[in-house]
Amino acid sequence: MDRRDILKVAVLAAGGTAVSAPAAAATARKSALSLGATGDAKRYAGALQRIAAYADVHRREYGLPGLTLVVVAPGGYSAQVRSGFSHVERQEALRPDHLFQIGSISKSFVSLCIHQLAQEGRLSLSDDIRKVLPEVALPPEPPITLVNLMDHSSGLPDSAPLFPRTPDGKLWSAFKPGSAWSYSNTAYQLLGKVIERLDGRSLAQSLERRIFAPLGMTGARGAIFASDRDRYAASYTAFDAGVDSHIHGRLGPAAWINTTTGAGCIAATTGDMAHWLRYLVSAGSGKGAPLLSDDGARNFTNATAAAPNWPVGNGTARYGAGLAHVPVEGRTIMHHTGGMVSFSSSMHVDPVAGVGCFASTNCGQQDYRPRDLTAYACAVLRNVIEPHAGLSPKPAPIKPAPKPAPIAKAGPVRADLAALAGRYENDSPWFGAVQIEAHSDGLYLDLEGNSIPLEANPDGYWTLKVPASTERFRFEGLVNGRPQVLNFSGNDFERRDT
Repeated sequence: MDRRDILKVAVLAAGGTAVSAPAAAATARKSALSLGATGDAKRYAGALQRIAAYADVHRREYGLPGLTLVVVAPGGYSAQVRSGFSHVERQEALRPDHLFQIGSISKSFVSLCIHQLAQEGRLSLSDDIRKVLPEVALPPEPPITLVNLMDHSSGLPDSAPLFPRTPDGKLWSAFKPGSAWSYSNTAYQLLGKVIERLDGRSLAQSLERRIFAPLGMTGARGAIFASDRDRYAASYTAFDAGVDSHIHGRLGPAAWINTTTGAGCIAATTGDMAHWLRYLVSAGSGKGAPLLSDDGARNFTNATAAAPNWPVGNGTARYGAGLAHVPVEGRTIMHHTGGMVSFSSSMHVDPVAGVGCFASTNCGQQDYRPRDLTAYACAVLRNVIEPHAGLSPKPAPIKPAPKPAPIAKAGPVRADLAALAGRYENDSPWFGAVQIEAHSDGLYLDLEGNSIPLEANPDGYWTLKVPASTERFRFEGLVNGRPQVLNFSGNDFERRDT
């Protein structure tokens, strides 16, 4: 699932030998590109070579173990690119049948199921979530509609449990639903439960029946279970959560996590994702078959909320039904990324040109998504289809290793703030460590050297000092005047200072 840039919470290292980014890149240079295309291969041959070359540079320069990519274009064209390795130490190549966890790209599948249920008359998109799930641990007001949940305008926190450990045991909405935008995995957990409630089966079974089978996504899985582990590419994550959770950080073997939540439960091959890209091209053109009516497709691909905090688009992005709508080469196209503990993915779809691209790498939690690659692929393919548009797509430059933001001013620190500072850890690989720093001008959340100010709320919790912050921090369990537990939006982190 996507972690917003301000919530780059590190994961615990899974153990094993660290592979430095430069070393991984040097090893992977030995791996040849693997290409394969169907349809009008001759027409797109030059474009595919440009895309493949950039993919290989991307993988090598960012030190990624492996990278897989699929593109689609009109005329039945589809092509796959594989670069690097599934298992770096063994130098085992990526295979076309390898599963990759697509993370938050799953949200568009979940949203489509909700739109199908609306089309079937079994719910209304304007329904309050409490009408469909009366047991949900939310206060009675304000109303939060299914649209609010799908477009991240609900005000719910990013990754809180559905039944959080809070003073009243309830979730909360940090702003009036529909009045602001803040990414929420919690919202999609609820949407997954809505589907299960109305379909009377698991979310994975609904995804299979409603989407995978009709589209021919025969390898896709709607839940991530260890029983399928041998079908996945081997995967990696930050070796040391404290220092490597950034681009170019060292890598180590990733922990396995079973996942069934609607926020990010799908795994698929690149061949499967080609089917999804083609469907989004069709739906974005107002053609809903075989999953929706044409009106349903138009509603599904309609951006319902401004998403100024989306990582690309310079504040112009919009969002709806698990899809961001962002500018690429002067045209607004559909986009999403997905970040799991051990996989990072991206997707762009241009319905006007009829092209799309999905890419994924088998490492995660390093603030990396292959979004520049998928955007470039769509632009290059569009240039073939629209040669008179005057496009001259160029690949985005490889980004250097990030530099930490300046630390807060040194000086006297209030004793009450100093008591709160420390390292707090959660043993789930999703979360890992949270570092709280006290400085002369206040309390900060330290994320890999980047300090984000916190502000106190009169009700006893702290929030991030950013627009539309939905997160809540509570310091609890005092021993010798110092809290031993940090409750971060309903999840407990224990103090473990060095």
